[in-house]
Amino acid sequence: MIPALRAALAAVSVFAFSHTATAQDCCPKELVDAATKESKLLLYSAVVLDNEQILAKAFSERFPGVKVDIVRAPGGRLFTRIETEAAAGKLTADVVDLTDRMLAVRIKHLFADYAPPNAAKWDTTSMPLPNLWPRTLFVYALAYNSALIKPPAPTWKEIEDPKNKGKVGVILAGSGGSAWALTMFQRKVMGEGTWKAIADQSPRLFESNGPMSSAVVRGEVTMATVLTATALALKFQGAPIDVVYPKEGLPAAPGAAGIFKDAPNPNAARLFMNWSLSEEGQNAIVERLGGMSLLAGAKKPVGAPDDIKIWIPANDEFDALRDPWVKEWDATFGYRK
Repeated sequence: MIPALRAALAAVSVFAFSHTATAQDCCPKELVDAATKESKLLLYSAVVLDNEQILAKAFSERFPGVKVDIVRAPGGRLFTRIETEAAAGKLTADVVDLTDRMLAVRIKHLFADYAPPNAAKWDTTSMPLPNLWPRTLFVYALAYNSALIKPPAPTWKEIEDPKNKGKVGVILAGSGGSAWALTMFQRKVMGEGTWKAIADQSPRLFESNGPMSSAVVRGEVTMATVLTATALALKFQGAPIDVVYPKEGLPAAPGAAGIFKDAPNPNAARLFMNWSLSEEGQNAIVERLGGMSLLAGAKKPVGAPDDIKIWIPANDEFDALRDPWVKEWDATFGYRK
């Protein structure tokens, strides 16, 4: 358990822990009733909108008295919006889920003390603060068009292979926290020459995972470095896309989800977070999106190997290396903003 987490647990609203019969239940009746009275919550999210809508539907099926409204924007843009609204006293969101956990640290003063009832079951190693939780885990795998090509070999070397020149989609290094984790993995794990080897194959560059996954589905590229939850959510809807899990490991970026101190709907916010971080909520992410989880006991996506290796960059390197390495990556790939 990360330092200060025990203190955070003690500071969490007595409400969640004073009911001994439901201490490990994500959603005690008193909380559900209070949330239902509020009737809604506003979620700010950097997660792909289609995915958030799927999860909001799962939550509403469980708690029909609480409506989830979603404002979605890329991580950097969302961070700027939160800063601007908070400075003007106009921040009306209840919960935020940022894909870049170190961005969330910069606005730590805006977050309420919070920990879910099942906090002890979470791998908290990568949490930047004790009240920001990895509700979502953004994991990259190799997606491919299942109608056009056979499953590629389970190795990241596929996107360096000249036989795939001009047919590969790659996420921009500076597009967000999860993309930055992938970029770090390529250099630190796959080797110093990996960026150039990929760039030499004339990949198509994308600013986000949604359009890149759609390009795979349409056959504009035959394979791409895509978040599992983005690609598999489309597969579950019948699209010709699937993933393989490279043997070298899967780069991942835990999200940072928290409740704002001045949340207009604090009970609905707590209910949403409790459910999202419960085994039921995490399994909804796995089963409905093909995502993954840092919660002990959560399921894995169908088809994922039992010995799957998740690679998460250390918080200090995640922050310190970003600017200089992204500049190098941009130069290597010939990308200009």
